[in-house]
Amino acid sequence: MEHQIHRVRVEPEGVELQVDHLTSLTEVLAEAGILLSVPCGGNGTCGKCKVIIQGEYQPLTSLERGLLSSTEQDQGVRLGCQMQVVGDTIITVPESSRTTEMRVVLGGTNRSIRYDPPLAKRYAQLPSQTLEHAISEVANIREALDLRADLQADLMTARQLARILETSERQVTLVLHDNRLLTVEPGDTAQHVYGLALDIGTTTVVGALMNIATGQDVAVASAINEQSQYGHDVISRILYTIEHQSGLDDLQSAVMQSVQRVIDSVTEKANIQPSHIYEATVAGNTTMLHLFAGIDPRTLGTLPYVPVISDALDIRASELGLGIHPRGNVHLLPNIAGFVGADTVAAILAASFDEDDGRVRLLADIGTNCEIVLRKGDQLLACSTPAGPAFEGARITHGMYALPGAIEAVVLNHDCEVKVIGRCEPEGICGSGLVDIGAELLRVGLIDMMGHMLSPEEIDGNIPDRIRERLVEDDTGGAFVLAHNAADQEITLTQRDMRELQLAKGAIRTGIDLLLQNAGVALAEVDELCLAGGFGSYIDKSNAIRLGLIPELAEERISYIGNAAVVGSKLVLAARQMRQRSTEIARIITHLQVAHTPEFQMAFAEAMLFENAVV
Repeated sequence: MEHQIHRVRVEPEGVELQVDHLTSLTEVLAEAGILLSVPCGGNGTCGKCKVIIQGEYQPLTSLERGLLSSTEQDQGVRLGCQMQVVGDTIITVPESSRTTEMRVVLGGTNRSIRYDPPLAKRYAQLPSQTLEHAISEVANIREALDLRADLQADLMTARQLARILETSERQVTLVLHDNRLLTVEPGDTAQHVYGLALDIGTTTVVGALMNIATGQDVAVASAINEQSQYGHDVISRILYTIEHQSGLDDLQSAVMQSVQRVIDSVTEKANIQPSHIYEATVAGNTTMLHLFAGIDPRTLGTLPYVPVISDALDIRASELGLGIHPRGNVHLLPNIAGFVGADTVAAILAASFDEDDGRVRLLADIGTNCEIVLRKGDQLLACSTPAGPAFEGARITHGMYALPGAIEAVVLNHDCEVKVIGRCEPEGICGSGLVDIGAELLRVGLIDMMGHMLSPEEIDGNIPDRIRERLVEDDTGGAFVLAHNAADQEITLTQRDMRELQLAKGAIRTGIDLLLQNAGVALAEVDELCLAGGFGSYIDKSNAIRLGLIPELAEERISYIGNAAVVGSKLVLAARQMRQRSTEIARIITHLQVAHTPEFQMAFAEAMLFENAVV
């Protein structure tokens, strides 16, 4: 068969490409620099990757007929993940179907540490060799700079050293990492030394650049984890590596592209060269670290969910293809268990949960998975619950990431008032907005204890008319209209969305309740609940309590600590003690398998109820 090439233009960018016959649309758009939002991993079940097609295209699939309205079908709207190029085509990609940079929230609690990074740069005018004192050049370096006796140089550095000493008049800068001589540079470059703290999240990659010479933060940036095109959660990504021959390579390449975007951003902000970064510390859940390092994660997908590695790991940057100095050190923090990873270890450091301060404290890092940590005396316990991707927009009819256009706060008074990120026209609902509207519908009596959305005929007569009028019928059992977008289309919360919210809040609350129960801790004993993660930093405390997402604590006992994982990664970058402490945490912490406890089914059934419903 003759090889066919088609012309594809991507709008509104105006990018024109020559594309092979039957190339997937997601690949075409990736080549054009556009990452589609595909929380379902390209399975055609979330409906988030809508594009408009002009030209030749394949017939509608059954999945598309179920997710696209008749009006959308008539307008040429298709699901990008379901399409292949079959002819010359114009593809228009709406903003709502793209993944872009999200808000970055740093945080942690205040703690004093001794600044003692293992990474350092030292300038030296090395003494010339003499017959009276002829020693190896590495030994000469040890003596001249009074360095540790076990300083080592590998073969590549030894080869480099001989050449540089000859051409630099023995004026060199040494890049040191503990007892290793990482590299040698001619002249005095001692002030150009940076480290990068990374948090590889399922949804977002965040990086913080630090000047190692001064200990000062320099820049921070984030990027969408491009692995999201292969699935929104870790299980779907593990399955992708199993079901596709190139799956592991695809996923590692995707996350490396995201990390590179972060590196490009922070180095541009700081006006430095990427080669001036000599170490990266990396936190992330267990699956993310396996994929980042190119380690097959399939053992995490089946019982008993064990990782290939759990210890901290140091890797040369060139082995990973990470875009910092090729001889730089990449330090992966240790994992606790299959679904409690290095990001939890980092959060424990950021929140000072590695130390007993006499209080009973809870930490909840809320994301696709919710990791929960309890500290009481010498007890340190952790568990993980599968909250699902509802809080990040997946499986919610008009759900979206926390990007401009996302409804992030909702209040019901005489009418529905919404706050939109970016102060622009609303496009959908992000996690904090989802919590707000769920809690508000409960407060005014539009949702009952079982999570059922009442019809206009069932609700109390005291409900304001403008609120009542927002209840509409749909094929899921009812919906509430929050707002209209720029095209005057309804943005709704449906009965099916309410069920997704119910499942997510039920899973998180079950984890909290069972962790307390297994530790023998009553809720009244809890002195502080720390909420971590990008989503956790924006939820309204009172609404989270009304929803039953978190226990009913006095609001002054609930604190926001932001992206604790990247803060913990920074602490490990800044201090040997924190690096050692991270290893101790992973070794001594008790991991509770929540779903396998005898109390799980009953606790989950109770957590699914909306106890604060007024109907």
